[in-house]
Parts: sequence; structure tokens; C-alpha cells
Amino acid sequence: MFKAIVAALMAAGLALIGTATAAAATPGRPAIIGGRAATEPYSFMVSFQLSKLPEHHCGGSLVASDWVVTAAHCKGLMKPGKTLVRIGSPDRGKGGEVTSVKRVVTHPDWRLRGRDGDHKGDILLVQLDRKVPLEPIRVADDPGPVGTPTRVIGWGLVCEDPDDPACQPQQLQELDTVRVPDSRCLFLNRGAELCTGDRQGRTASACSGDSGGPQIRMVAGRWELIGATSRDGDDLDDRPDGGAGCSTNPDGGPGVGIWTDVTHYRSWIHDTIGAELHNFS
Repeated sequence: MFKAIVAALMAAGLALIGTATAAAATPGRPAIIGGRAATEPYSFMVSFQLSKLPEHHCGGSLVASDWVVTAAHCKGLMKPGKTLVRIGSPDRGKGGEVTSVKRVVTHPDWRLRGRDGDHKGDILLVQLDRKVPLEPIRVADDPGPVGTPTRVIGWGLVCEDPDDPACQPQQLQELDTVRVPDSRCLFLNRGAELCTGDRQGRTASACSGDSGGPQIRMVAGRWELIGATSRDGDDLDDRPDGGAGCSTNPDGGPGVGIWTDVTHYRSWIHDTIGAELHNFS
């Protein structure tokens, strides 16, 4: 049953694979796959968790006092009154503000994969069951051009083996990234998604468990939200050896990932949340 759940999550995108008692990465292992432990606090960082499945299954970004942006392919594990939401802590098992899901709003364009192989509208709004006293992140006006430095954050796999508990971090991870040309990503929904790679061109990327988490960029001295982690950008099929293949392309070189361009959906977010979204100004 667990392997069936894992397979479904892998097919959906980058949702979690792990165990409820996941261990922190061992010394010498990469983080996020090629990243590092978070070097600063992120008050807007969200972990969605279910007690009957691996604790952390998707990330998200607090964009208002009771609203979170995440990926639509995480919707199946968003259970009103049952899904635990931990916000603002670097440790996915303790600290921060803890609340639950009140309701979810999926973008009307959402589809997992069409006949042409693409994904569309992989964005979801989650309303919390209470307001939390934490600083939300502002949704940027635009994602910036190709070459813009960015950062991705999450608790996803830190190495390619989804069955190895040591690949599942307890502490929040970050990776410095950069927007790369759309042509590097397969079946990218141009104009609504972002193709992203490691800033130094290494084999490093987000992976399973990072779904819905933020891609951010520095604007006028503060972090602003530009993306939500969606899926691998150059692997369409599972690896024969069972590895995740997140950080490499099928030839073994540096891989790329796809993030939903949250700025593309800025008006929809504003219209859905309305007056609550004070940080849009």
C-alpha cells in the first residue's frame, strides 16, 4: 500500500516520499539535493502534514494571515480539519504556528497531464482555519528574466533514494538557483511556468517532498514569491533503478525543474483572497 501511495505521489509531481520518523541528512550528504540547511528564518514557509501518511507531504507559502499558495497536485492530501499545517519553523516536527486546513481552491485550469504531455494550472490556494501572527511573503510583480538569481526551499529528499530514511531531512533546506531558458524544460507551459536550475550549474535541484514550496527572489532587499515547486523538468518517466532522478537529466548531467509561475496567477490569487491579501500592494 505504501509503495502504491509513493507511486501516485511521484506521478503527480514532487510530493513527499518518506516515513513519519524521517531522520536528518547524515554528514556529507547533499541537502535538497545539492543545497544546504536553511541559513535564515522564513516566516512564510509552510509544511502540510497528515498523521496517517508520512508526516510532511507538501510545502507552501503563506501569502496572507490565513492563506497559503501551494501546488494543485498536492490537493488530494489536503483534508479540511485533518491536515496539519506548520508555519514558520525550520524543523518540520516542532515549532512555528500550527493550524489546519479550512478549505482549498484549485485553479480552474488545473490538469495533471494533457494529451500533449503538459501540465497546466498547478496552483492551489489553501485557507487556514485561523489567522496566524506571522509575516507573509509578498507575491512578486513578475519572476524576472532568464538569468535572475532565485532560491528554492523545502523538506524534500536530499538524495535520490526515496526508500532511504537518511534522504529525508528534518531541517528545512535551501538551494540557490537561477531561471534558465524555457527550452531546457520538457513540456513547459510557457508564460505560466518557470524553468530553473542550480545557480552554479551543478547536479542539484528540488525533489520529492518539495512540491508546492516556494521559489523566491530578492527584490529591493526582501524576499518575494515567484514560484511554487511543480515537477522535474527533464525526466518524464521513472528511473529503471527506482531513483528519483531529480538533480540529473536522463544522460546524467545537471537537471532542471519546473515551478509554477505564481506571478502569472497574481490576479487570480488576489480575486480569490480579496481584501485579505494586504501584502499585494
